[in-house]
Amino acid sequence: MPRHRRTRPTSEPTLYKPTAHPASPPDLPSETAPPALSRRARIGFALGVTALLVLHYALAARSLLLESPTVDEVVHLPAGVTYWQQGTFRLYHHNPPLIKLVAALPVVLSKPLVDPLYQSLIWRATDPSPPTFSQVFARMNAERYFELFNLARLMMPLFSIIGGLAVFAWSRRLYGAWGGLLSLALWVFCPNVLAHARLVTTDLGSTALGVAATYLFWRYLHAPSWKWAGLAGVALGVAQLSKFSMLLLLAVWPVMWLIRLVLAVPAEKRRGVTLRALPHAALILAVCVLVIDAGYLFEGVGRPLGEFEFGSRTLTRPAKPGESRPRSKNPLLDITWQFRVNRFRGGILGGLPSVLPAHYLLGFDEQKIETEGVPIRYTRAVQTNTVAAALAEPEPADEPMEGYAVYLDGELRRNGWWSYYLLALAYKVPEGTIALVGLSLLAMLLSNRSPAAWADESALLLVPTVILVSMTLFTDINLGLRYILPIFPYLFISAGKLAPWIAEASKLGRSIRGTVVGACLGGTIAASVWIAPHYLAYFNWVSGGPDRVPAHLIDSNLDWGQDLLLLRDWWEKTIPDQPLGVAYFGQINPSIFWLRGQPFNWFLPPGRPGSIRPMGQKPNPGLVGLPEKLTPGYYAISATLLYGLPWRLYDSADTNKVPEAWAPAWNAALPDAYGYFRTYFKPIGPPLGHSIYIYHLTEADIARAAPVLESRKVGK
Repeated sequence: MPRHRRTRPTSEPTLYKPTAHPASPPDLPSETAPPALSRRARIGFALGVTALLVLHYALAARSLLLESPTVDEVVHLPAGVTYWQQGTFRLYHHNPPLIKLVAALPVVLSKPLVDPLYQSLIWRATDPSPPTFSQVFARMNAERYFELFNLARLMMPLFSIIGGLAVFAWSRRLYGAWGGLLSLALWVFCPNVLAHARLVTTDLGSTALGVAATYLFWRYLHAPSWKWAGLAGVALGVAQLSKFSMLLLLAVWPVMWLIRLVLAVPAEKRRGVTLRALPHAALILAVCVLVIDAGYLFEGVGRPLGEFEFGSRTLTRPAKPGESRPRSKNPLLDITWQFRVNRFRGGILGGLPSVLPAHYLLGFDEQKIETEGVPIRYTRAVQTNTVAAALAEPEPADEPMEGYAVYLDGELRRNGWWSYYLLALAYKVPEGTIALVGLSLLAMLLSNRSPAAWADESALLLVPTVILVSMTLFTDINLGLRYILPIFPYLFISAGKLAPWIAEASKLGRSIRGTVVGACLGGTIAASVWIAPHYLAYFNWVSGGPDRVPAHLIDSNLDWGQDLLLLRDWWEKTIPDQPLGVAYFGQINPSIFWLRGQPFNWFLPPGRPGSIRPMGQKPNPGLVGLPEKLTPGYYAISATLLYGLPWRLYDSADTNKVPEAWAPAWNAALPDAYGYFRTYFKPIGPPLGHSIYIYHLTEADIARAAPVLESRKVGK
């Protein structure tokens, strides 16, 4: 008799074929689960997932230790410290508090110097200024400022690990373990994910928590129960505590449910399924609200809606002539409050208690002002002191708006482009990833799938579609790829279907398909290795790379103030005996190095005529001040300023007067203040960290730019 041998299972049977959906069960169908793995295979895949996530954390950690805090981080972290220490969320409620709380925890345990700030008018003001608070926090803790940020930043990749686990789990349930690993690898090595995984900002954290919550809701759709509804509600509330853009899930989830109802539930069962889903939906929403309230320690819950000061068009109506309005130190609020009034005030709804925290609503209102933009008519009326006359005029049905200055492909303006985010994806996503996502979409369209399987696929594509359409057509916020970062995990999960697509082919077909997929994934990994540790500045090879001239994109896409440490190190190693002209895009005063006992001889270069003005009535007398003319020597210009973005500028000061001359001193009020460097001079090499250009100017160089500079009037 032949001997029976115990055969080792091959990898192929573990791959889930999307065409294998069975007929729908009576009530709510679920997908066919991938075949069970052997214990040895489960251990192997678990080790693979662990190794990828550990590597992801290591790549992020190495990068964060080498780069300085970016523009938004500088404000986020001190705000998080106040949440822990003061138990109130009034400082920088521009975003929900969860990410800031997690980042600030190790910093609070390190006991930074903050108490004098709490005793000052900076904190005691009715609406404390987040930038001012953050600047004083930096000065008071200068000796270990970067080290405190390192502690905070080391917490941030934990959110990315949560996102990676959700990506793997969702892809594995649809496409098997190899599909899960492929999706996870795309997440782990994505330069854009790595760029934001280490920053004390809300973009990556909300992306990770959003996909984790949506995965739990997807599990609920496959097995409706109180347990899964409760878990989905908790996760939804946690996602809402990360960023206001996660409110989109409240619109997306019902559509996911409806698509599954239509595609996967027999017509005669739909009424019963719907009736059973209603109490589950109520539970999800109730738990979500409870989690949000708890996240804000219930601060301001129950406050009547009519008592809030709102400024966004969503939450206000036009003010009437003579209707008194408060003033604010926040420039956006100060303008809008003079023209808009809380729409609930004076009405039936005005007396209703809010079920959400006060600072959640106020933060949402501020975000909506930025999303909607501010009418140019409002700004002009405030600047010309003609608010009363403007209030007497009827509100135009469609009036021109303006927002932040934004840049795309050499053009700077104050309203956005419909093509901005599509182009940002084309420029900043690795070619290998683009190919894999495109190939997965093609494989999906060419495959035979059951209606239930199409419901699963639509769930993955719905969130990216809604986010892209919303950001493209309904907002003017063109500040960076980070605003559409939440589409990435769903595309990566969808790409996992390439694993069963490979397995279902013939032997030759498997070889060809596997080689193509492996090469594309290798291209993504190579892109990440090539740009490391400067992930924020990544641009793909086809777009021209991060050092392309002119730049495709600036700001958080390229130069977000992350290379101040690198610049100071370059000065110390290269020209320690010479002053360096520094026009830096960031919110850290370069004089911080003097307070840390690290000399840095720098000064602010002159801008083009009339473009730079004092921040206050006159410059602080302790400042060095703008030079009257450009002189030979070395200059460092941040790419974002080089391409014309208006920004607040620091000035150097006598080392004994640095504390008194700490805040931004000048305002590059007009675009292109330092554009003459781009026009007349050539940098000495590639930009430092791909974000700061270094120039060595001679008398001959300066003579070429004389027609632009010789007539300048500093600060006038």
